[in-house]
Amino acid sequence: MPEYQPGWFHLQIANAVEQMIHGSLRRLIVSMPPRHGKSELISRRLPAYLLGLNPNQSIIASSYSADLASRNNRDVQRVIDSQLYSNLFPNTRLNNQNTRTVAGSYLRNSDLFEIVGHRGVYRSAGVGGGITGMGGQWLLIDDPVKNREEADSSIYRQTTWDWYTSTMYTRQAPDARILLVMTRWHSEDLAGKLIQAADSNKTADQWTVITFPAISDGEITQYDNRNKGDALWPERFPLDDLTRVKASIGEYQFSALYQQSPRSGGGTEWPDEYFSRDIWFDDWPNTITLKTIGVDPSKGRDGKHGDYSAIVRLGRDRDGILYCQADLARRNSEEIVGTVLESQQSFKADAIAIESNQFQELLAVQVKERALAAGMPMPVMQIVNTVSKTIRIRRLGPYISQGSIRFKAGCPSTKLLVQQLRDFPTSDHDDGPDALEMALRSMIEVHNGRANNIVRRIKA
Repeated sequence: MPEYQPGWFHLQIANAVEQMIHGSLRRLIVSMPPRHGKSELISRRLPAYLLGLNPNQSIIASSYSADLASRNNRDVQRVIDSQLYSNLFPNTRLNNQNTRTVAGSYLRNSDLFEIVGHRGVYRSAGVGGGITGMGGQWLLIDDPVKNREEADSSIYRQTTWDWYTSTMYTRQAPDARILLVMTRWHSEDLAGKLIQAADSNKTADQWTVITFPAISDGEITQYDNRNKGDALWPERFPLDDLTRVKASIGEYQFSALYQQSPRSGGGTEWPDEYFSRDIWFDDWPNTITLKTIGVDPSKGRDGKHGDYSAIVRLGRDRDGILYCQADLARRNSEEIVGTVLESQQSFKADAIAIESNQFQELLAVQVKERALAAGMPMPVMQIVNTVSKTIRIRRLGPYISQGSIRFKAGCPSTKLLVQQLRDFPTSDHDDGPDALEMALRSMIEVHNGRANNIVRRIKA
C-alpha cells in the first residue's frame, strides 16, 4: 500500500507484531482510538503479509459482526489479488473464481479462502459465531464491540467472554499467536477481562498490552514516550480537534473511546482528581503502628465467573495515613482460607475482618481452625453487615477526598481496587472497596479499644 502514511505508533505496533512472527511474543493486546488505522494494519494488511511469508499459515479472524468480518475477508483477498502483492509474494495466490463447495477446488468466498497449492487458509467469523473444522496458528480479533449499547450490556459482555473462552480460544493450533486490537468501551470488555484474568492468575495467558491514548497523559511506557498533552496522530487528529470531540461527546465517552481508560458508567461517586498519582506508594513505610486485613469472600456462582474474593491489607502510620494493598482473584473457599493464612503470616495484622453473612460465616471458622492447627495467632473479627454495600463503601469518602489513603504501586490487584473505587457505584464489581471498608472498620475498633484478639461479631 504505497499511499499508506504510518505514524510513529503504527511502527511500534508493527515492531510488536514482528516479535510475534519471529520472536517469542505470543499474546498481544493493542488498544487505540477510533479511525487511527488499526483495522487497515491488522485486519487487512497483516493476514496478507502472514500468508505471503508462509502460504501454509492458518488464520482465524473475527470482528463484532459476521458482516464486518466478511468485509475484512474480501479486503484481504483484494490485497492478495493485487499485482504489487504478487510481485512480493509470487507463491501466494487465490483461486480465480469464487468457490464455496466445489469438490477438488481451492475454496474462495466471503467466509473462507485457501491458498492455491498450499495448506494456507483464512477463516472469518463474527463474535458469537461458530468456528468449526479448522485450527488457527493466528487468531486475530478486531473490535469485538460494536457500540455503547453492547458495551454497557453485562449480558453481551459475558456472551463475548464465553464465546472467546469456549469457541475462539479452543481453535488455536499448537504455539498459536493471539492478537486483539480494539477501541476500549468498558472496563469489563474483552480486553479488560483478559487483563484481569492475567493479573489474578499467573498461570493464565500473560499479555503484552500496548495502549495509545489520543492525548498523552504523560505516562511514559516502552511504546509511548510522548509529553503530556501531545496528540497521538496530530497530522490527522490535531489537539484542537480532539478537544472539540471531548467537549461534544463528554468526559465519560472520551475517556473510554479516545483515552483507552474506560469507566464502568456515569454518575460515579468521586471525581478523577481524587485519584491522582499522589495516592500511590512504592514501599511500605516502617512507621506503621496498626495493621488490619479485610476479607470479602464473595465468589459468585462458581468462583470463576462471579465476583472476586478480596483480601485487603491496611496499615496506619503514626500520622494517621492509611496504606493499602489488595489481593483480588476468583477463588474457591479453600483457596480463600489459604490466602488469608499466608497474608497473616507475612503481614501480622492486629485484626482480620471477615464478612460472615449467611453462608460466609463458615469461612471464619475454617480460618480459625486452620490457624490453630498451624500454631498461628489469628485475631479474627466476624463482620455481620446489616446495611447495604453502597452505604458501607461511601464511608471511605472522607479518607479518599482528603488523600489520606495510599495504594501500593506495581500491584495489579491494588490497581483493580482503585479502578473499582473510581467506578463506584456503577462498577460491575465492588469487592475490593468492600474489603477495604471492613479493614478500616476493624482498624477503628482496635484503635478505640473496642476489640481484642478473639473472635467476635460486629454488626454495622
